[in-house]
Amino acid sequence: MKKLLLLSYLICSVAVLFAQGFYLEFKMSGLSKSKIGNGSMKSWSQDGNSRSEVSMSAEGLPGGAMTMATLSLKAEPNKIYMLNEKDKTYSEMETGNSDEWKDRPLAEYEVTLVGKETVNGYNTSHVIVKINGKQREELWTTKDIVGYADFSKIKSKYTGKDNMYKALAAKGADGMPVRIKAEENGQGMQMDLVKAEKRNNPSSLFSLTGYKKGSAFSGIPGGENMQEMMQKMQNMTPQEREEMIKNLERQYGQQPH
Repeated sequence: MKKLLLLSYLICSVAVLFAQGFYLEFKMSGLSKSKIGNGSMKSWSQDGNSRSEVSMSAEGLPGGAMTMATLSLKAEPNKIYMLNEKDKTYSEMETGNSDEWKDRPLAEYEVTLVGKETVNGYNTSHVIVKINGKQREELWTTKDIVGYADFSKIKSKYTGKDNMYKALAAKGADGMPVRIKAEENGQGMQMDLVKAEKRNNPSSLFSLTGYKKGSAFSGIPGGENMQEMMQKMQNMTPQEREEMIKNLERQYGQQPH
């Protein structure tokens, strides 16, 4: 289960580093042999801050489903807050030193243009992206969306990396991703764009007011960051893990909303 929790967290993590307000919505589905079911990701940004929420079903999750939220603040661009909405607590993850978030030298990116396809109603370029010879992700990008250049700068594990964007542009495949296929911890995930809008979002979406530093999950002692939490889950006894699962089920054991 811990792999699914970490996958949910990483998908949910999005950072936006410019002032315009945006709303993005993706539907998510597990690929063949994946334990992941269907879900959605919604992301709001304004004035350099962003918030993302993921609802998903997956085998091994308490109640078969969960909803997670993360927050990225302009004042701390290399940190992501994972929110526990029930207990009004949060945990932290540093992204500044993470290889998953780093841009690489341009020479390390290899982009293969598979072809031109119509996906989700958009004219797209279908590409496979490799880093140092290893496949990392599969993208379908489009220029059909007004303001696609701004949307494409949204920084996540999969997008918003300047040198990767240059490598895509060299193949004529720069644009807004409207489909992403990737794998995390042996679990394959596909994300399809449902909506992309420029809009003004309320500042209340991007505030930690009312939260205290603690745990992202009920039943796990407070104060740890994400890396510490995952290590703690790995080191738990079967009895401790069973109790944690019961607490998670009380917190997340409902259908996504």
